[in-house]
Amino acid sequence: MRVIGSSPTIPTALSYIELRKADSFKTICQLASAVPNFFAAEVPVQRFNEKENDEVRIRFNLTLEDFPALYLFQDALGEGLRYTDAVQTPNMIRWLRSKGILMPSITSIDELDALVELFLRDADPRHVEQAREIAKKYSTDPKAPIYAKTMEKILEKGAGYPQEEVVRVMKILQGKVHPQKRKDLGEKLKVLKVFARLEACDVYECPAGYEKRFGAAGIIGIDRDTCCKPPCQSTEGDEHDAQGHHCDYYDERTVQECGDWDTMGFRANRMCCACGGGVTRMPQDD
Repeated sequence: MRVIGSSPTIPTALSYIELRKADSFKTICQLASAVPNFFAAEVPVQRFNEKENDEVRIRFNLTLEDFPALYLFQDALGEGLRYTDAVQTPNMIRWLRSKGILMPSITSIDELDALVELFLRDADPRHVEQAREIAKKYSTDPKAPIYAKTMEKILEKGAGYPQEEVVRVMKILQGKVHPQKRKDLGEKLKVLKVFARLEACDVYECPAGYEKRFGAAGIIGIDRDTCCKPPCQSTEGDEHDAQGHHCDYYDERTVQECGDWDTMGFRANRMCCACGGGVTRMPQDD
């Protein structure tokens, strides 16, 4: 077993047998280092040759089809509690929180989220001032000032404001929106979903053949059409933009540059999947 995170003497661990969804688990390991009395560990199980740690598979009555398998170990849980939801970081964080593990959030600001819960129980203006003070600590996070602004809107317009604003913003995003504006609205939705107690696409697992849409944490919904997109193939071939970039340059971080470096032979919005172009192939339904 390889221990990652806090002290290995602490009896709480998330164990991942035969690590395959590496990115999600890596994020959990990084976040775990900041959580008291918690660490994350990997137990690699070999299928062939010496079959290292195969006794672990037998102990937990696992078959090869069960991998990857994740367990939470605490004193009260005995042999451990198995995690059975999608192996995606937001889902894993939510599950761990439900078991009393205070994992940080990756889509909102935990300290402000806790204040939201107080505000929703008692909509006192003093919480707005507290939100402003806390936001100063997160000056580089565009979500931070949205908390106080949302509280002010609720005090002005009523408790239904978050849900109503989610509907309004989602409607805007269905139209043609400048990439930077889309990004800003996505950040706003990440905060609104906390107030509205709604789930976003970051906790939805796309079916086989589909990919998660950009900015999933800012897309409210838990269904395939809202959260997922079918596979897309960019069509630029040997063409590149004025900076020498092919379509693989454009992703969630650089999508706001789509079209900025077009040439006579390269049109990002027509050729690149990340920019809304390319060729889409709908997977066959099972």
